[in-house]
Amino acid sequence: MIARELISTTIPVLHPNDAGTEALRLMNEFHVTQLPLVAEDKYAALIDEDTVLDWDNPDILLEAAPYGNLKPAIPEQAHHLEALKLFYEFKLSVLPVVSKENDYLGLISKDTLLAALAQFNAVKDPGGLIALDLDPRDYSLSEIARIAESNDVSILSVQTITDPQTGRLEVLLKTNRLDLQALVATFERFNYTIKYLFSETEEEDLVKKNYDLLMNYISM
Repeated sequence: MIARELISTTIPVLHPNDAGTEALRLMNEFHVTQLPLVAEDKYAALIDEDTVLDWDNPDILLEAAPYGNLKPAIPEQAHHLEALKLFYEFKLSVLPVVSKENDYLGLISKDTLLAALAQFNAVKDPGGLIALDLDPRDYSLSEIARIAESNDVSILSVQTITDPQTGRLEVLLKTNRLDLQALVATFERFNYTIKYLFSETEEEDLVKKNYDLLMNYISM
């Protein structure tokens, strides 16, 4: 998924002849903490709420205001993971999308990016989660996939993160199956350490158990 596909046009932009108070009003109305400043269709800067609040005179026009050098943006052909990196690095609520000529094309909102990440990582698809704990040298996605396939389980997405304290690798697998006990047993047979497991079957059993307890209590 590329940046151009995530563009939102519902959030407005700011112009040089807008005042700081207008910027704050729009940020409040659209529930964001930044808005892009656009001059003659070119992206000029990202106006931040905290910066405007620090001004002695918020009625000053943006063209004459000390709005700083904050100018994060993403090319229209960039991957959505690059957008995620910029959101994290600059603590953004919106991210401008620009052309090669710096033409302002629109922006990506935090909500839009979150929805894209959920879709990309198969969050909405039914299935359980398994987290494996292993040494980075032992990581083999092909072997993990082979073990899953041997249990008739498809891996819908894979996420990895390295623990900065231990150097160990956590591999999070989103699967298409609800019952993962057989897969867990196979992983353990191949000397994989299961860090944690979330199975929707277990959650459904817990809900049913709690419901039965409630019904028994009501019947007393």
